[in-house]
Amino acid sequence: MTEIIDSSSSAPQSAAISAGATLKARRIELGYSLDKVAGQLKLTHRQIDAIENERFDELPGNTFVRGFVRNYARLLDLPWAPLQAYLEACLPVERQQAALPRVNEETAVPFMGGGKANSWLLGLVVLIGLAGGVGGVMWYLQQPAQPELLASAPVVVLPQLVVVDTASEVAAASAVIGQAVVASQVASAAEVKTPVLASEPAAKVGASAVIVPAPATTGELNITVQKDSWVQVQDAAGTKLVSELLKPGVAKSVSGVPPYRLKIGNAPHTQLIYRNQAVDLTSYTRGDVATFELK
Repeated sequence: MTEIIDSSSSAPQSAAISAGATLKARRIELGYSLDKVAGQLKLTHRQIDAIENERFDELPGNTFVRGFVRNYARLLDLPWAPLQAYLEACLPVERQQAALPRVNEETAVPFMGGGKANSWLLGLVVLIGLAGGVGGVMWYLQQPAQPELLASAPVVVLPQLVVVDTASEVAAASAVIGQAVVASQVASAAEVKTPVLASEPAAKVGASAVIVPAPATTGELNITVQKDSWVQVQDAAGTKLVSELLKPGVAKSVSGVPPYRLKIGNAPHTQLIYRNQAVDLTSYTRGDVATFELK
């Protein structure tokens, strides 16, 4: 095994074996090629040659020289202390930078020569990128809605309470109201595809009069979808009435304090009824997303 002169030796500096010569001799002794050493240390052939021939001025600086030599010695199973003492004696003194903090050798060397630190840095970059993407999406969702929507769809008039004076007319009145509700449901489903609640059965008040209630109305704002659609509804008080992914066949009915700010992620397959009026989302859709305000 190649002899390494200890830093405590009293022999003259010129008689000591240099760090570069020690590393090169040990590499040849182990039969390691430059390709193998460069691959293990993540360095170039030129940098390995500069280390072995002590052309340290071709390397980035004293801190990196120490790190390269230490990693090289570790690869060749050589003690680091004698090589470190030699480098301290032969490396030129570098002027400290006033504006930047001094680089710590323990943190700088693994970054350049070790694979674990590089993997950690890559993971940190990926996490920062993901955080930026999520922040961008949240920023977009919090943007103010478009100006007031002027809906022009026809008003659907629901039947009001009906008073029947005789018991014999109750059945006929109920049948008429039931037919009207069914017709209204069919027409609404064909036009805007929103669910309509069936009317309650007639309630008997007395022997000579019965009050038949009209179909119960839903919330002020009714939403249904043909395909999965992400929907967000926020009222004037800032309350999020809806903020979820709606599924086909599930209607959402809400009421709050207008104006409402809406964001609809799959607008072409979403139907909206506001105060019994069908809302046309076409002019407020960019791509598949509609952003607007209802007053």
